[in-house]
Amino acid sequence: MNQTTNKLPIWFWIVGVVALLWNLMGLFAFYSDMTISESALAAMDEAQRNLYETQALWAKIAFGGAVILGTLGSIGLLMRKGWARPVLVLSLICVLVQMANSFMTNAYEIMGSGSMVMGSLVLLFAAFLVWFARATMLRGYLN
Repeated sequence: MNQTTNKLPIWFWIVGVVALLWNLMGLFAFYSDMTISESALAAMDEAQRNLYETQALWAKIAFGGAVILGTLGSIGLLMRKGWARPVLVLSLICVLVQMANSFMTNAYEIMGSGSMVMGSLVLLFAAFLVWFARATMLRGYLN
């Protein structure tokens, strides 16, 4: 497909914008997690506070990597760049590492079933973005 003369379908732009907004929300969640206030910590019950305070550094790095790379990959999609796919693959790997931490601890038990649902949505969306980047690359939408 000649990128300079053919117009992309609207669904490409819708998915790209939704992906960027999703990952920007993830960046905000990561920022909030890294800058949590003493009052927010005090509002947690003891198990939640203990879970937060003992979270492994590698899990926090994976969280940051997932959302930073996801945001960059989403921007790459909107810019129609082929490098978006490997960046989104790295984001997915970071999501998997972060989820491994949740399974290695009792995070889902402490945080409730909603956290498992959210974690599943994050994983599914990250995997979808990798698939989407590949599919759109094969269609010639990314260079």
